[in-house]
Amino acid sequence: METMTDERLVTLSQEGNLRAFNDLTDRWQGSIYRYVLRLIGNEEDARDVCQEALVKAYQNIGRLRDGRKFKPWLHHIALNLCRDRYRSAGAKAEVRPFEEEGADEGRLAAERARDLSPEELLSRADVNRTLAEVMQKLPEEQRAAILLREYHGFTSEEIGEITGVPAATVRTRIFYGLRTARRLLGQRGLI
Repeated sequence: METMTDERLVTLSQEGNLRAFNDLTDRWQGSIYRYVLRLIGNEEDARDVCQEALVKAYQNIGRLRDGRKFKPWLHHIALNLCRDRYRSAGAKAEVRPFEEEGADEGRLAAERARDLSPEELLSRADVNRTLAEVMQKLPEEQRAAILLREYHGFTSEEIGEITGVPAATVRTRIFYGLRTARRLLGQRGLI
């Protein structure tokens, strides 16, 4: 089933095929976890939100009309759970360096890092930490839009579906978020 499209797996899931839903979970849980982790910064909370998003997706799979949109729909569920969790708890997201990646990405990064000197590795770690700090200073809407586009490859239209705003609003959030990030990075002498 791993070679099936999301659309076909969603159809099978809607028909009660648990294996099909498990294949969807295997396909997208890493993406959801990395997105939530970068958004809220806490590993334990990110695992909880990821798990809760997958449970909600399973419970509501029958409501998804277009199986091709499973990935944005799942990210939408995760984003709403993050918003709910941090609004109600009054919690503040932790700053996480952007070097923390999924298993496959981490392995590729380690292979690339072998060619770098210790000074270059230290400099890269400092830049990643600074980038994470700058991203945390952005409003949540801007940070979410930038993460979805730059780290997960969603289009403005898909991000609009995930966040519930028009694509033009997404582009505006990205524009102002990146402008603020550039200004903050410039103040730190990185641009």
